[in-house]
Amino acid sequence: MFKRSLIALAGLLFVLTSAQAVEAKKEKALDKNAYIAEWQTIYGGEEDDIAYGIVALEKGDAAIVGTCKSFGAKRTDICVTRMTSKGEMKWRLWLGGKKKDEGKAISRAADGSILVLGHSNSFSSNYDYDLHIAKISLEGKLLWEKDIGGERDEFAGGIAGTDDGGALVVGSTESYGEGDKNVYIAKLDKNGKLLSAHTVGGEKDDVAKALTRTRDGNFVLAGYREIERAGDADFFVMKMDQNGKQIWAETYGGEYEDMLNGVTATVDGGIVAIGSTRSYGSEQSDLTVMKYDAKGKLIWHKIYGFKYYDYGNAVATTRDGGFILAGGTNSLGKGNHSMYILALDRDGALVWSHVYGDERKDVAHGAARMSDGSIVVVGESNSFKRAKNFYMIRLVKRK
Repeated sequence: MFKRSLIALAGLLFVLTSAQAVEAKKEKALDKNAYIAEWQTIYGGEEDDIAYGIVALEKGDAAIVGTCKSFGAKRTDICVTRMTSKGEMKWRLWLGGKKKDEGKAISRAADGSILVLGHSNSFSSNYDYDLHIAKISLEGKLLWEKDIGGERDEFAGGIAGTDDGGALVVGSTESYGEGDKNVYIAKLDKNGKLLSAHTVGGEKDDVAKALTRTRDGNFVLAGYREIERAGDADFFVMKMDQNGKQIWAETYGGEYEDMLNGVTATVDGGIVAIGSTRSYGSEQSDLTVMKYDAKGKLIWHKIYGFKYYDYGNAVATTRDGGFILAGGTNSLGKGNHSMYILALDRDGALVWSHVYGDERKDVAHGAARMSDGSIVVVGESNSFKRAKNFYMIRLVKRK
């Protein structure tokens, strides 16, 4: 593992200020010094290693899940790493078999251990992808792992711990339901036994990409639905109880493709979801972020972007009730894609933005607030080595 001094550029963004996101205007001048990168680091081997999710542990530590080809991986394996507050590795663990295994989401169980979700075709008799779920101790010991799915492909979305020590899992399935893809929701007990599973969707694609636990102990998934025609996706959020039963669901979007990739709970009981849009006057795709209250009412919707491709993959809350958004852009920065990080206040007003990376591809896939209040963003970079590596940035708010 090594650290480098990387390039950070600030940008002035466009924002949609109404809940209906009808017209754009420029934000007020940003505070270029609101956040600083306390450290930046890459981690990986000679093959591609990509971080997709992160969850906070105690004493500023974090657990990261990704997809790795290095360090003895058989093809691609699900890799789980525990990292200190200084960006140093404590331990790493591989999950998977001889074929393709990809890690996508991570969270905590009720007993404090680590829950991991990915998809795998190592253990399927039909060579299709199944969901792969694992529980890991804080010392890096595998406690159990489970594959669930049908005769066709299932893809990982999000995972969260339930009060009984089990887990709620969301993703998409081609095995069940009437559409090409359907939202797949599964409940597991504390030992990994599948208790229930069902689908949500219509005749076209319906996909869950992320899951969060809300302040009232329920859950909200975020993704997209194709309602009118294939390829014309709309934002989709759905609130569920501890067993995955629907409480409310909302579909929202414009004329073109609108997708949500990440979601987090807010202190007032609502959620903030992040993704990308090609609607609302976007020239290619723009980063989009929206807040819903606890009853599913849209409170605000903001869009940030420039001429080319700008997108959001993850969102985390800050201690003061604001939000850190993380994704990628090829409108700004030196490289093919740069890691794109923005800060909003609790009302959705833009406070700060930077791009990080160098001359090749640098993208954020996950973000989380640590126990000390810092924000750690994780993703991928091949700007500093030939292969893609974990790219991790620790942000702190300037006093």
